[in-house]
This record gives sequence, C-alpha cells and structure tokens, in this order.
Amino acid sequence: MDREANYVAVGAFVLLVLLMGAAFVLWYSDAADGKATQRYEIYFDGSVSGLSEGSTVRYLGVAVGRVMRIGIDPRHAERVRVVANIEEGTPIEAGTVAVLSLQGVTGLLTINLQPRSSGKAPRPPIDSLKYPVIPSEQSQFDVLVSSLPDVIARAGEALDRVNALLSDENLGAITAALGHAERASAGLPAAVEDARVMFYDLKTAANEMQTTMEGLGALSGTGGEDIKAAAARLREVADTLSQTAARFDRLVAENEGNVDRFAEEGLADFEQLLRETRSAVRSFDALTRSLEQDPSRVIYRPAPAGVEIPP
Repeated sequence: MDREANYVAVGAFVLLVLLMGAAFVLWYSDAADGKATQRYEIYFDGSVSGLSEGSTVRYLGVAVGRVMRIGIDPRHAERVRVVANIEEGTPIEAGTVAVLSLQGVTGLLTINLQPRSSGKAPRPPIDSLKYPVIPSEQSQFDVLVSSLPDVIARAGEALDRVNALLSDENLGAITAALGHAERASAGLPAAVEDARVMFYDLKTAANEMQTTMEGLGALSGTGGEDIKAAAARLREVADTLSQTAARFDRLVAENEGNVDRFAEEGLADFEQLLRETRSAVRSFDALTRSLEQDPSRVIYRPAPAGVEIPP
C-alpha cells in the first residue's frame, strides 16, 4: 500500500506541475508584462512569409503586442488570417490599419499599426470570425514583392539584348568597321598636305598674273580698261584663294591628330571649304581659257565686230 501511495503522490505532483505550467503559458500569453490584452483579427491578401507566431506587433514603432496564430481564412483560400494579442489602451481607431514591415535586414516581418495613408482607398471590410478586425493596407514590402516578377522579367530581357548585342557576329562586325576606319584615315595626312600645296600654288599663280596685268595696264593706254577689269577679277580670285587657304590651315590645326573630331565637327566646314574652292577654281579657269583663246586682249582692245556691206 505504501508503494502504491507513493506512485499516486508522484503522479499527482507531476500533473500539478503540468497544470501550473499550462496556466503560466496562458497567463503570459494573455497578459505579457502584467498588462491586459485584447485579441484582434487581421487579414492579409497574399503571402506573409517571414511572419510567424510570436512576431511583434507595433504601433508607430512601439511594441504593443504579439502574433498568436496564423492560418488560412476558411472563407477565402488566398487570404491569411492573423490573430494578435494587443495591449489594452492602444489607440486603435476606425482609421487604424495594419501593414507588414521588414525587421531590419533579417528578412523577418512584423505588423505595424498606423493611421491609414492619405490618398489610398480603404479595402472592403472583412467580417470577423471571432474577434474585432483591424483592416490591413498594402505596404511598400507588398509592392516590392508583387513587382519582383516584372522586374526580374525586364532584367532578363535586358540581359538577352546585351547578349545579342555582344554576340560574336556583332563583335566581328565592329572590329571590321574599326579596321576600315583606321585604314581609311591612314592616308588622310598626305591628302591634307596635297590640298594645302594646291591652295598655295593657285594663290601664287593668281598673284603673279595680277602683278603682270597691273604692269601691262601701266604700259598700255589703249587696253587699260580691260586690263584693269581683268586685274580686278584676278584680285578677287586671289583673295578667295587666300581666304580658303587660311580656313584650310585653321581647319587642319584644329583637327590635326583627331580624326574623330574632324568627322564630327570639321566635316561641315570642310564641305563648305570645298565648295568655295571649286567656285574659285572655276573663275580662275574661265579667265585662263579666255586668255588662251585671245592673248592679245591683254594689251589691245578686242576688235569691234562689224557687218560687211557689199559695194
């Protein structure tokens, strides 16, 4: 009998300890830090990964409660039901909403209670199953999570375009184009020097002819007017060539050693320079042909053309 009595006493003691432990857990969960709490339901649309039982509930950043249970809303398969114990006296009003917030860089979530954001339309109210409901609001975390698939898809498209741009075929084409440009620009300095010599030769020839005609005009009295006109024309040609040569020198000085800059900035000036050069050369050529056909007009007036009248 004594041995059986001892077993009963030990069993009763163990059962009492278990009951006391359960009572302590219930007391701690319902009245943490000796404060009275009230239970609320919070419903979230979509995933709440990172939120767990025991997660902190905060009001404007201040801890005011804990998450007690997390489960799927039996009325809606894509909605999560969260039951939380919140300290009595917490200012939960009609405009208070619950949002999910990241806890530092740990990836864990907390529930933050705050006034409803201005400009955001409230979600349709959800009927409670057992406790008062605190409406939820989409947070920046929810926006980030929902936009991740689109961001990843756009990043994948961008990488595909970069890979296509940097394909072996395109890289080969770029290398070939650079090689052609290098070979094409190799003869540019020699061509520039030839053009410089051509401009100065034309200018020298025009100056010499101008000096010659001015001298002939001083010697001849009968052909002075024609000679003066020809000299004036040669003077215009010489001035044009002088200006063209000066512009060409400036162009070469600005673009020497920088073919890329020449192609971008100096090409328009070079085209204008070529047009003016062609105009000056045409004028010089016309005058030269005129003198070749009738050299005597340099000294004598051209004979007046008349009509022979038969006797």
